[in-house]
Amino acid sequence: MKIRKSVAAIAMAGSALFVATACSSEDVDEATSKVSTAVESAASEVSTAAGDAIDEVTGLSDSRAQDILRKAVDPATPADEIDTVVDTSEPATKAAVIAFAKGSSVAGYTPEVYTVKDVSKDGDKQAVAMVSVASPHAPAPVDIKLTYVDADGGWKLSADAVTQLAGMATGR
Repeated sequence: MKIRKSVAAIAMAGSALFVATACSSEDVDEATSKVSTAVESAASEVSTAAGDAIDEVTGLSDSRAQDILRKAVDPATPADEIDTVVDTSEPATKAAVIAFAKGSSVAGYTPEVYTVKDVSKDGDKQAVAMVSVASPHAPAPVDIKLTYVDADGGWKLSADAVTQLAGMATGR
């Protein structure tokens, strides 16, 4: 619904520009400026509405997945906050992600090297994120897939994703 209204606003703005061309040069410049502003605003609304629609389908946005991942792999994240971003229903998961964050950070894999590129829904309570990892030891980033789960009322990095990350750190 938001997208249709925004497209209609863009069409109306374009019509206003067309009508304004019959006026004086100053009027045209002023109308052009107003129309440009309206078009930019409407385009921004369309982009935001499209992003919101995607988030409603997947339940997890790229930026939210990014925040979760970076908090999970940040050695500065307090242990009591790990539970908010990682599914710690398996007791060993919490210790594994904390150890990974500390060890990988020392090796140059700070939270900033992880960039979520895309999130897609994978069932009712699961999503898969394509993550680009910019290795400090390789010329080009490497893409990996990490799983997120909807647990305890929010999205979290899955225990499987933690196992995958820890396995990469140990060379398995």
